[in-house]
Amino acid sequence: MTEWRPGPDSHSWPSTARFVFAGSPTRRTWELHAAHVGATHRTRESYTAARRTYRVFDLFAYCNCSHSPTVEDAWRLPEHEQADGYTDVAFWTALARRLERGGFTGIFFADAYNVANNYADSVAPTVRHGEQLPENDPLPLLSALAAATDRLGLVATASTSLYPPYLLAKKLSTIDDLSDGRLGWNVVTSAGQLEFENAADGYVPHDERYDRADEFLRVCYALWEESWDDDWAVRDAQGTYADPDAVSFIDHDGDSFTVPGPHMTAPTPQRTPVLFQAGQSDRGRQFAADHAEALFSFHLSRDGFVSYADSVETRLLDAGRSRDSVRLYPAVTPYVAPDRETARRFHERVLDAIDPETGLVRLSNHLNHDYAQYDHDAPLADIDPEGIRGALQAFLDDDGEWTVGEAGRRYARYPTAELIGTPSEVADELERWGEAGADGFVITAPVVPRTFDDVARYLVPELRERDLLADRGGTTLREQLFGAPRLPPDHPAGSE
Repeated sequence: MTEWRPGPDSHSWPSTARFVFAGSPTRRTWELHAAHVGATHRTRESYTAARRTYRVFDLFAYCNCSHSPTVEDAWRLPEHEQADGYTDVAFWTALARRLERGGFTGIFFADAYNVANNYADSVAPTVRHGEQLPENDPLPLLSALAAATDRLGLVATASTSLYPPYLLAKKLSTIDDLSDGRLGWNVVTSAGQLEFENAADGYVPHDERYDRADEFLRVCYALWEESWDDDWAVRDAQGTYADPDAVSFIDHDGDSFTVPGPHMTAPTPQRTPVLFQAGQSDRGRQFAADHAEALFSFHLSRDGFVSYADSVETRLLDAGRSRDSVRLYPAVTPYVAPDRETARRFHERVLDAIDPETGLVRLSNHLNHDYAQYDHDAPLADIDPEGIRGALQAFLDDDGEWTVGEAGRRYARYPTAELIGTPSEVADELERWGEAGADGFVITAPVVPRTFDDVARYLVPELRERDLLADRGGTTLREQLFGAPRLPPDHPAGSE
């Protein structure tokens, strides 16, 4: 039995639907008795029972426009081609085509806005280790990737703390147009002191950044969803190109932004790009529950993800949003090979390439906190940083009691679950994550393109054999993920 999906012209969801996973005994059956969580009678129990409603996983390749997306020291490994290729558009278009052919749903670009000086109060360690440096901007690259592919989703990071909302809204609308609606926006608020000194009026504390981001998104929603009517075009014999009554000011006047509008870009295929978010602090999770359609997160183990998923689902319920209108994408790092020994040897080669200090530099930069001042045996949980708290949360949610030194060594390859084994063994573990609430995965690659190629060559066929990965209909990214081109009614910018 195939699962129900809304048609391409549907903006609503049915009042009842039955989803069945046939085949493997690890798959389950869920029955949904109310699609919109906004119904006040929906209980916590029935909400949790609806955790998984899709029978296929999405796979997003984690990248950045630097020399390495996951392991900064990967430039030491000869098969890591991104170290030289990141400045070459041909490298990126070839990678995008490989990902599309290989079964990936999309490519996800992280980004930063400063040469960080957090570790030892100096930029020298950042430069010495190449910690996310040098790094180019992913937004201009997306148009080239759109031209080279047909279906691959294109997700890029942009900060609500460093861009003006009117300017970013136009940039993102342009890319959504040029990609035929395949754009996703990873919404971040930034954290580094130098990021704010370089591109903003001054440093903004953590929770206040999210308050500003909330208003920033409301401005963007108004520009994208309200400023232009669908039937704006006239182009008649009398010489009228567009209907003036179809284009409106938004007249936003808020605490942080004053934006009169109108939007300069006509409605794009998605209007609002698919909204990704990776906040793992309490305030970040609430922001994600209010706005995000796809939540990307770091976890050292499946147990850590279960705790996160439960928290997100509770917040979605409180926000009146359906679990089915959100995708949860934990990051995992697969070392997959035809036999376990080959996978294990590859993992060991990656570990051997890592300088222990690299992770502490990255941890300091991401958490906007100098970890050089602590003894390596100091308990990590005793230190309260100001930066990207999701980076810390992955360790706090883990069962182990991490020291600063241990966390630094582990953070050099990001705090993700490392899945080492054969295609069958890795797929078994992904199924268990799916049962825990994962709708897909962000694949972090220690070596590019090798890791992505191994996933495509070995893991994707195994997932397809289990009916856990399939090609889906739809042109836009939102249609591929949700079956409908527009935001659902339970989203703050959704339409009936």
